[in-house]
Amino acid sequence: MAMIVVIGAGCAGISAAAGARKAGAEVVLLEKQDQVLGIGRIAGSMDVGGRYPLHLEAVEMGAGEVNQALDSVSYDNMDNYRASHYPHHSLPGSEDMTKHSWVYNVMTAEPALRKLMVEMGVEIRWRTRAVKVEKEGSRITRIQVEVDRHKKTWIEGDAFIDTTGSAGGMDQCTHNVGGCTMCPWMQCPTFGNRVDISGKAGATTVSMRQKDGTPGIKYNGLYLYKESLSQEWKDKLAESHQIFVPFRGLVDWDIDPEWSWGTRGQDGNDGEGHPADPETSWRVAPDVGRFRLLDRGIFAGGAGPSPLKLEQLRQVPGFENVVVAGPVGGMNLWSLGHDLVFCEQNLRVPPVDNLFTAGSKAHMVDIQPGINTGYLAGFNAVKVAVGQEPIEFPLSIVSGDVIAYSQDYLRQGAESEYGGPTTFASAHAGHYLRHLKDVGFFPDTPEKCKQRVAKAGFTNFFDQKVI
Repeated sequence: MAMIVVIGAGCAGISAAAGARKAGAEVVLLEKQDQVLGIGRIAGSMDVGGRYPLHLEAVEMGAGEVNQALDSVSYDNMDNYRASHYPHHSLPGSEDMTKHSWVYNVMTAEPALRKLMVEMGVEIRWRTRAVKVEKEGSRITRIQVEVDRHKKTWIEGDAFIDTTGSAGGMDQCTHNVGGCTMCPWMQCPTFGNRVDISGKAGATTVSMRQKDGTPGIKYNGLYLYKESLSQEWKDKLAESHQIFVPFRGLVDWDIDPEWSWGTRGQDGNDGEGHPADPETSWRVAPDVGRFRLLDRGIFAGGAGPSPLKLEQLRQVPGFENVVVAGPVGGMNLWSLGHDLVFCEQNLRVPPVDNLFTAGSKAHMVDIQPGINTGYLAGFNAVKVAVGQEPIEFPLSIVSGDVIAYSQDYLRQGAESEYGGPTTFASAHAGHYLRHLKDVGFFPDTPEKCKQRVAKAGFTNFFDQKVI
């Protein structure tokens, strides 16, 4: 029986484990923390813009288990949620941006996915951080792991999948963006920094860049305990699971040009806080003087226009007694986009024969691309483990298009004056959604998806066994 080792239990790693198990292999899923889902524990927003056709394709290709688990913990009142988006998302030509969107409860998503892994027979090893690689020629034979921050041991496998993502760790955030935020999703002080396993295996990696060439882009996520909001805001959040809080004229909260620099493409931002394209923009807030908070279980979170001191935030009506869940470090930012890896269209990581990747490690930051590419990485890892050639998602489906587009964008960024890309090629909005519209993938329908997946020969593809 082939043994597949998946490193990192975020949405891509969970999906890779599911794909490898369905293909017939034994799977060990390594997670440095004591929970799965990683940054997916602060995400929640699904099927916005370009995420929707990817979701349809995952289900059509027989890779629907992870999506079904998230569906099972979705909120009610989704019609209210869809109606609560920015006004320009209901204008002619842009209404498809959010008409299918929904939100999962991040507090219940983690146990739902953990249960899925157990039911599928995946062995999860908690508090197990991969730190070193051993190879014979162009193949990895085993990796060294640090267990509970002190004990080191080796794990052998027939193929390996690096789904460690690109956030932080604490060494990167402190050095490159001004301090560790003590964020509740990475938990580096407790479990250790993220390690670039692909880089240690000899792969080519590159980090995103700030204007001055510093690695990693700044990200200002603001996460507040819901119970510390006023009753009015809590009621509005319960009604639509999303609120837009006005700040302009209430507090001195200006647009931070460095923040806008790092998010202008991902969110359809033009670099000055305004929608670059009304039809493909998503959560650009500074142009309307509001910031967005999404219901995330016991807390509400979103991206503000810049870092903000707590005493300023408490000047906003209804926020007088607000308690911040993250960033605990106040105005400090956390960073994304470290150690992005170049890979083939089949997600194999050259020059290593038996190493694959998926998700944000391969420059695809959203939950849904992580799911789709995770299944392919898991399936292909099993193929290679038994001596077969890996397969590719064709460019005729969005699941293949997003890999090619993201990797090309990464290569262009690496060759730019900054030495790395300045934003993610994010599926939900911005320049990639514009690309999907231009080539005809978006807007999408179940029937349209069914036809292109069938034409590509991938209907129920992941229901087949390799072993």
